[in-house]
Amino acid sequence: MNSRLKTVRRGLAVLLIAYWLAMFVATHVPRVPQQLSLMPGGDKSQHLIAYAGLAFLIGIRQSVGDSLGRKRAMFVFGIVALYGVIDELTQIPVGRTADVNDWLADVTGAGAGLGLQTALRATLSRRAESRRGSA
Repeated sequence: MNSRLKTVRRGLAVLLIAYWLAMFVATHVPRVPQQLSLMPGGDKSQHLIAYAGLAFLIGIRQSVGDSLGRKRAMFVFGIVALYGVIDELTQIPVGRTADVNDWLADVTGAGAGLGLQTALRATLSRRAESRRGSA
């Protein structure tokens, strides 16, 4: 792998770690009253968006310099789904509740994030092919 790809992978790893840490902190602070939620759909939409972002970042990080592939995508999906369970269960000690519907929003978001990553990767690949063909 060339140095440019290594630099990109390293930068994405730092971004991913920061994002994941921010997610963890945000889900382990005392509960925000529902009326203060800034998003329609309450915390389910927040779960969906947060986990879509997490899966997207992991997928992008894993696919730099290579394709994600079905097996790797399923592995990423499994990691994010497992983290969703861990996240829900570790909220109990800080006075929050574990909710199966939150986890369902998490895994739906994971699927959406991986779908977005796949679509973005395909679009970028087509553009690159088009440029090579016209050069």
